[in-house]
Amino acid sequence: MQPELDKMKKEEHNFTIPLAGLPFGHTDYQYVIDDKFFEERDYSEVKKGVVNLHLGVEKMETMFVLALNFEGKVVLQCDRCGDDYEQKVEDSAEIYLKYGAEKGDENEDVIMITKNDSDFDLSDLIYEYIILSLPIHRTHDDESLCNQEVLERLHNFSQSEAEEEKNDNPMWAEMMKELKDKLDK
Repeated sequence: MQPELDKMKKEEHNFTIPLAGLPFGHTDYQYVIDDKFFEERDYSEVKKGVVNLHLGVEKMETMFVLALNFEGKVVLQCDRCGDDYEQKVEDSAEIYLKYGAEKGDENEDVIMITKNDSDFDLSDLIYEYIILSLPIHRTHDDESLCNQEVLERLHNFSQSEAEEEKNDNPMWAEMMKELKDKLDK
């Protein structure tokens, strides 16, 4: 039963690079991050996407240097109208895997690994860098591409809310009455 579980893990983690047996020097990898990658993360704000990842791995005596270059598109929810839209993704990062006594993150760009580690799973790093490359304000490039019905409802709602607020404020009502009286004279 255990060998089947190991086989499943290897098929599931296709973003794993071998550390043991990798020749010294530079090695290139190409990955395509697709809908399945994002669907596997229940917490993902990215619904769909296709992102190409070029990974360059430089193996040295005491560390590995990983150069990640992303380019593609993901589907997000528009902050303005709530509809889905495509967001361009483009970013690069350099990560250092250094040998140490214990595993851990030394800082955001340096990850400690042990001599016993035979491979390294990149999937969490890939997800983090894609999310970090997204804009804070996530909207269609042009407001005309938004769902116009939703925008109209929001506009009407905000106007009615402002009118209600004016009517609920006694000072505002008094000022409006005084202004009206002056105009009527």
